Amino acid sequence: MTASPSGIYGNFGQANYSSAKLGLLALAKTLAIEGSKYDIKCNTIVPVAASRLTEDLLPEDIFNLLKPSCVAPMVGYLCHESCPANGEVIEAAGGYFGRYQWQRARGKVFTDTDRITIEDIRNNWQQITDMSNGYSTPTSMEG
Repeated sequence: MTASPSGIYGNFGQANYSSAKLGLLALAKTLAIEGSKYDIKCNTIVPVAASRLTEDLLPEDIFNLLKPSCVAPMVGYLCHESCPANGEVIEAAGGYFGRYQWQRARGKVFTDTDRITIEDIRNNWQQITDMSNGYSTPTSMEG
């Protein structure tokens, strides 16, 4: 699959494009899960590369650094049978390659689930959203 940084980070004026590209990540993750029992793998590349779509957006010196040929080796490896990756998201741009993953805050557990209020959420917002007190990197809905 080929997604876009707009799908991960958002981008002004690209709501439809961004949502479609993020949807591809979800599709690829699901295909990776479903295909694994048949040894079928599915990964997602998130490239930034010079193209007709970006030539008017990027300064010429940056545009020239973002050659598609800098992304192609990762695409080739992800497609190769020796690649162990499955369900991964890889960012690639101008010679940079890196795995991308979601993180979840430790959060807050409310034990009286019949009485959670908006005020409870407001009063515990810092704990719910705090990433400095530890976080997890779940790989499934169960984790």
